[in-house]
Amino acid sequence: MAKEFYEIGSQNGTIDVRISYRIIQLFSEGLYSSPNKAVEELVVNSFDAGATDVHVVVSTDLRSSDASITVLDNGDGMDRAGLEQHWLIGESNKREKNYKSPLKRKQIGQFGIGKLATYVLANRLTHITKIRGKYYSTSMDFTKIEGKTPKGVHVEKGVPIPFRELSKAEAKNAVKPWVDGNGKGYKALKLFGSGAAKNWTVAIMSDLKEMGWGLQRGRLNWVLRTAMPLRDDFRLFVDGAPIVPSKIDRKRLEHLVIGKDIKTLPKPAASNLVLVEDKSLPKKSERYYGLDDSVIGRITGYIDLYQDPLTGKSDTIGRSYGIFVYVRDRLINADDEYFGLDSNLLRHGTFSRFRMKVNIDALDSELRSSRESVLQAPVLKAVQN
Repeated sequence: MAKEFYEIGSQNGTIDVRISYRIIQLFSEGLYSSPNKAVEELVVNSFDAGATDVHVVVSTDLRSSDASITVLDNGDGMDRAGLEQHWLIGESNKREKNYKSPLKRKQIGQFGIGKLATYVLANRLTHITKIRGKYYSTSMDFTKIEGKTPKGVHVEKGVPIPFRELSKAEAKNAVKPWVDGNGKGYKALKLFGSGAAKNWTVAIMSDLKEMGWGLQRGRLNWVLRTAMPLRDDFRLFVDGAPIVPSKIDRKRLEHLVIGKDIKTLPKPAASNLVLVEDKSLPKKSERYYGLDDSVIGRITGYIDLYQDPLTGKSDTIGRSYGIFVYVRDRLINADDEYFGLDSNLLRHGTFSRFRMKVNIDALDSELRSSRESVLQAPVLKAVQN
């Protein structure tokens, strides 16, 4: 009988994951209300690992018994120590002072719970990875986590995840279902042979749950296109098709850059904003010009005004108008075009023709663990003002 992809390789011990079923329920089901966010969390891991090419593969029939949602990347792989660090729940070394981030990127993740987001989609999360010429794999079966933990969240007994070492042939066999294809994404991310990525990771969500069945490709594409930092050193593909920044096919009346065209703000915004140019960046960068505030730090971005409303059939997938707030290049308010402001204060006819992108990295310390909402702190109020 052929082995499952997560059983391939020689087991060399286990990684003990200490987590209670109650913790998983609280963190995943409570924080991640859509399947897209769980996939996005895996893409964030790829970005933080220094990947330049990331490929998301979604099975055609998500209700099939062998269906999966998979993220492949050419970022830093993980050896045993890396996999052990990865499975430390609630801990992350990404923000430690001595941490050297790949490609010197500002790390998006900080809570060490992103992998728990996958629980809302699947019963199993498998990592197959290459680092320094060697291949390893681990596979978490969430159904093995004891569900009869007392009311609290403390757990005495860990869940042993098999740690496996694979030969090149075994690794090739294990990831075969997700690397065969004709799209540009498959060609962009080569795992074996001439020109293959030096290091890579394949994260596979399998044994999908009901929320996983409901994943909508159109919505997933919009979330990844809008929420992730697409740029020259970070390319993203879904089922072989490139995800590129969306272009709005409406007549634009104004393009106003914060700190260049917009130099002062009316009340209730602070009156002591300072114009600061970041001369370490090229002038064409949207972060070159900006305003500095004593409470919320540097504010960069732009406002676009259009002749016609930015609404239509695409609204069922994602919006084009409103306020888009980015923290460390990741959108934090995908489903809240007002960013908590009272919509009654804004005229809808005008607001539907308005698009604002603003970068405020100071909000990073105020984000909740899902990175979808902000703590009700003075910093948030200052940003809204």
